[in-house]
Amino acid sequence: MLTSYQDPPPRRRNEQLILLAAALIVAGIILARLADVILMAFGAVLAAVLLQALSEPLQRYGRLPRPAALAMAVLIVAASFGLTVWVFGREAEAQFAALSRLLPRAWGAFQARLSQSVAGETLLGQLRELNGGGWLLAMGPRLAAQVASALAGTVIVLFAGLYLAFHPRSYIEGALLLLPREARARARDLLGATFLALKRWLLGQLISMLLVGFTAGLGLALAGVPSAAALGVIAGLGQFIPVIGPMAAAVPGLLVSLSEGPETFFWALAVYLGAAQLEANVITPLILRQLAQLPMALGLFAVLAMGVLLGPLGVAFATPLALVAYVIVKTVYVEGVLGEAPSQTSARDLRRMAE
Repeated sequence: MLTSYQDPPPRRRNEQLILLAAALIVAGIILARLADVILMAFGAVLAAVLLQALSEPLQRYGRLPRPAALAMAVLIVAASFGLTVWVFGREAEAQFAALSRLLPRAWGAFQARLSQSVAGETLLGQLRELNGGGWLLAMGPRLAAQVASALAGTVIVLFAGLYLAFHPRSYIEGALLLLPREARARARDLLGATFLALKRWLLGQLISMLLVGFTAGLGLALAGVPSAAALGVIAGLGQFIPVIGPMAAAVPGLLVSLSEGPETFFWALAVYLGAAQLEANVITPLILRQLAQLPMALGLFAVLAMGVLLGPLGVAFATPLALVAYVIVKTVYVEGVLGEAPSQTSARDLRRMAE
């Protein structure tokens, strides 16, 4: 005899709602307290995806099994980094040391130029008031602590990324076991689409960083700006964060060039504007648009939102996090709810990664 389903009594339903609300609040508090750890885990995923992307040509053209191709990719990256440090390390160290000496002098020259106008003198007065309260001096130890913490976190992320890259099956299958059986196939497609999008975005960003860094460094050297190679490295690294990163990376070069005179400053400004045009009109249309499909406005608002919510670490990972959210909406809503045809290449990529 079948019994009909009855709704729980109102009192019991209220108790369930209260418990659910309390569980959500506790989960939100835990996530907020562990935000840095979660972001570092996401960074490890990015490192694993990048290693997988670099090892794929070795698998495809070298006919190497996946573990051997990954090991070869790690050795190539480590050897390239070591060779770069050995060849250019002393010069790079000298340039960064010179840059650290030039920036205070450039800031002093900039202050002298500002003091020649009424508006500039007003701005300098406000800066002196801030410094009088000890705010700028207090930033030094705090910044040093943040740099040390970032270096330690980078080491942890890299080693965790190695573990993820070499043993992806256990992590993928373990995550899928937490879902109902009927949802696992769809979740696997979602993971595959996310992996493919992150892989394409990372490759595009790597190409963009190399091209912009080389172009900016060469242009600044031709313009006669001191420490051009170090400034080119900073310009390349700034490409990782859209819009805000390149603008912040240009500030040290413009300050140093200003101390060399107006002509050098305008040449340096032309170099940075040229690098920006190269990224906007050549790299993005011809390379990035073919690899990743995240709208620029969405990436910019993601940077602003993550900066407010999670601080500097959130800014660093804002774009890939926005890309993951974009893929989830596209896969779950556009394909799952609206019925658009899903892409099959993402599932194949995930299977290849886990083999």
